Amino acid sequence: MSARGLFWIARARLRADRRGVLLDAAAACVGGAALVFFLALGLGVSAAARRMFPADARLVEVIPPVVSLRGVLGGEKLDDLAVGRLARIPGVSAAWPKLMLKVPVAAPQAPPGLAQSWPPGMTLQIPVLGVPPAMVADDVGGERFEDPGPGGTIPVVLSRRLLEVYEKTIAPAWNLPRIPPGVSLVGLEMPVRIGLSIVPGKGEPKVTPARVRLIGLSDRVPMYVMAVPLGTARRLHAEYGKEGIYTQVTLLASRPDDVPAVAATVHRMGFDVDEGDQAAAERVGAVVGVTAGALVLLSVVMCVLAALAIARSLSASVAGRVREIAVLQALGATPSDVRWVVLLEGGMIGLSGGVAGTFLAALVSLAVDAVALSLLPDFPFRPETFFAFPPWLPFLGAAVPVLAALAGALAPAAAAARVEPARTLS
Repeated sequence: MSARGLFWIARARLRADRRGVLLDAAAACVGGAALVFFLALGLGVSAAARRMFPADARLVEVIPPVVSLRGVLGGEKLDDLAVGRLARIPGVSAAWPKLMLKVPVAAPQAPPGLAQSWPPGMTLQIPVLGVPPAMVADDVGGERFEDPGPGGTIPVVLSRRLLEVYEKTIAPAWNLPRIPPGVSLVGLEMPVRIGLSIVPGKGEPKVTPARVRLIGLSDRVPMYVMAVPLGTARRLHAEYGKEGIYTQVTLLASRPDDVPAVAATVHRMGFDVDEGDQAAAERVGAVVGVTAGALVLLSVVMCVLAALAIARSLSASVAGRVREIAVLQALGATPSDVRWVVLLEGGMIGLSGGVAGTFLAALVSLAVDAVALSLLPDFPFRPETFFAFPPWLPFLGAAVPVLAALAGALAPAAAAARVEPARTLS
């Protein structure tokens, strides 16, 4: 018998038992909808967590130890010699020293064009961190992130997350204008004074006017600092007589799997590892992963229950139409053809339920997004959606109920194939 004929017979049988088919398809629909909904929720919340804590899984932040054992372990000072030793650790592809500027930097006036929004008399103290150009090379868009020398405009890089905090916290609190959609702040210049401090007694005798220019935004820059070229920080330390010991060294591992071994070697060398956002991201990711995994497991259980319901329904259907199956075989259908008819019935039930479940999950996710976003305040890093629907997810939502239905139809199909026409029709 041709495949078209088998499909026609299976479809005719489903039409004859519409009530049972609707119940079985509803069971498959609920299982598929739960699977798609919870997977999309887990993926969406994971994406929101990565946006809130955009930590690179290959980075290891090395800091001086809290308790110094220099005499025992050979020194834990983060100088050029230590950076060289850290760079030679197996599994490390790059070592980027960072230098927190000990010379105060303040902005006594607003950038051009923002004077109306600047509170009168306000002087903004700016923490400054010197970083090597290679660390932010992918975030400056081809601009030169190098020390311009005395009198030159200093290129700076800010944290990408800082703009989110400004938009959702600083701007509403200070009644400042928000950044219009599509407008980039890259290229903005601002006058600053090097050596000026808003804290009495912390300023320098020499205060030098300078200008800074924003050339990029990076997730590798801490949110609370303005990053300048490492050469600029070294030059200012030399001009003001400050010690030039590095504050931190960022190690880039060749692979994420190398990070534990690299961190262990760093500890053996006498340094500490600052987990910071990386640890927070891992904790949030672990919680989201465990929760999403439990919900997906519940969805799989629901699909298994749907398969059992389909198996019971098809078994009853096969038992009720034994004579019909016997007639079909007497007309030339083989046991294999009968088996395929029952499997096609289960597959069509699972497919219809899976497709309907996928659409149902999408509609429910839209409703949940609308309700959640209307109730939640506008806080930094608030996601626009709590769900993520990659292209493969709808196919998975349809495929799993189909597979579950086919698994449930195996036993009824085998029972139908064992019907003996001569004994049944006699």
